[in-house]
Amino acid sequence: MRMFKHSSFRVLPARLLSGTRGFRRDERGSVAIMAGLFFVMIAGLAALAIDIGSLYLERRVLQGVSDLAAIAGAGDIEQAEQRVEATLAANGVEADYEVVRGFYLADPKVAPESRFSPGRTPYNAVQVALSQPGNIFFARAFSVQEPEISVMAVAARAELAAFGIGSRLASLQGGVANQVLGALTGGSVSLSVMDYRALADADITVADALSGLATSGKVTAGTYGEVLDASVTLGDFLEVVANVAGANGDAAASLALRKLARAAGSGLDVPLSTMVDAGPFASLAVGDKAPGFDISASALELVSAATTLANGERQVEIDLDLGVPGIARARLALAIGEPMQGTTLMAVGGPGTRISTAQMRLRLLAEVGGEGLLKTIRLRLPVYLDLAHASAGLERVACQSSGAVSVRVGAKPGLANLWIGEIDLDTMADFSAPAPVDKTRIVELPLIKVDGIAHVESGSARERSVSFSRSDIGRAPGKSLSSDALLQTAVSSLLGDLSLEIRMLGMGLGELAVSDAVTDTLAKVALPLDSALNTLLGVLGVNVGEADLRLFGVRCDGGVLAG
Repeated sequence: MRMFKHSSFRVLPARLLSGTRGFRRDERGSVAIMAGLFFVMIAGLAALAIDIGSLYLERRVLQGVSDLAAIAGAGDIEQAEQRVEATLAANGVEADYEVVRGFYLADPKVAPESRFSPGRTPYNAVQVALSQPGNIFFARAFSVQEPEISVMAVAARAELAAFGIGSRLASLQGGVANQVLGALTGGSVSLSVMDYRALADADITVADALSGLATSGKVTAGTYGEVLDASVTLGDFLEVVANVAGANGDAAASLALRKLARAAGSGLDVPLSTMVDAGPFASLAVGDKAPGFDISASALELVSAATTLANGERQVEIDLDLGVPGIARARLALAIGEPMQGTTLMAVGGPGTRISTAQMRLRLLAEVGGEGLLKTIRLRLPVYLDLAHASAGLERVACQSSGAVSVRVGAKPGLANLWIGEIDLDTMADFSAPAPVDKTRIVELPLIKVDGIAHVESGSARERSVSFSRSDIGRAPGKSLSSDALLQTAVSSLLGDLSLEIRMLGMGLGELAVSDAVTDTLAKVALPLDSALNTLLGVLGVNVGEADLRLFGVRCDGGVLAG
């Protein structure tokens, strides 16, 4: 048998075998391979970052255009679509858009996402949504489709109203007003009825008074807000108001104000920030005129506001000469609180802005000369009034392109509790709790004692809507909100509820005869007391069961972004 050798079985030389083993162990060049892989990865990430950055920039640009389009649409809500189209064309943007009209409530108590109500009338805002494909450059290599960029903006018309709350001076007794203002200013006040009429007729623009405080050097301030935050004495404030009245040609009012300023002196400070809320105009430079900052009031209203606020948290007690036949003596105790937290007497702002009067308590103790069976004695008649805040909140300001204006205010005159009864005067100034009222001794004789108590409540805790139109702007005394018929006859109403407790010792008189003598005697002084009480309350800027609302001005601007 013959044997064949195949070449594949040839034995390799030992030197060649040792070379291949070295090649397998050689790691040179691996770093370059890994670096190449990382370079490809970094390049991909860089390309992705470029695309993401480009999309982010496109979204920012589109959001800016959306903001502009919403502002333009809100400026003319009836033609909102045309305004949006024009804005897109002007910015070279070809995007799909949707315009939604609605109502925007600028109330800080409402969550931002809930302030815009689509489709709700009256329209005062628009919502604009834009969408367009985004541009990508490198992601196309991975078959990525162009993403959709969507943005949205809401803009509302800047609709502001300037309004105030107080009480008109329905009747005037100059002597009573002088005595009350004298007690509040700390000086002697002697104004005539004609002086008070001049003060009531003189219209003062609040911005002029604030500017006067700054330019006269009474306060150091550059803006209206800084003036309102500054400290100013009652005398300085009244002097500046006198200057404004004089510049307006109201000479009689100016003279009366200067008399009051001298009486006030520098003993009391006026917290202007609780009198006026300048709202968005607080940052306006002193002296600048801006449409919408139209708060104005009569000089008498400013005197009332300044004197009562300057006496906040103080208690005043004075003897009053009422000049009423049958009243031998009268003494007034007065405690003045502050407006509700976060409110002022006058304000300018959008929906949600609130105003209120100060809370007040007063006790008028009258000693009445008796008649008939009681003609030789004096009867005690302590009348106590606890007046809660009268308040109002701006609910809606609607401005139409036709020029029509509609303003709605939710208001309540405030609860009033009226008593014939005895109270501890030391508790009057504590407004954190009601002052307890007990039976009072009306007649005090060795053989006859008559106690009595009466209580009447006026007002409601429920707000009622009051509407204003353009014709109501600047009209004085404004619109009156009354709770019921208890306005001019507080004392008379109390006498109708008076419950008497009569104790007699061996006089042979019937209780009915004594009761009739008491009620007849008090009834004869009821109306004169009511008149004096109304003057007193009018000077203080409040009333029983009533509040006066005034609309000073309305400003309707183009759209502004809302969130």
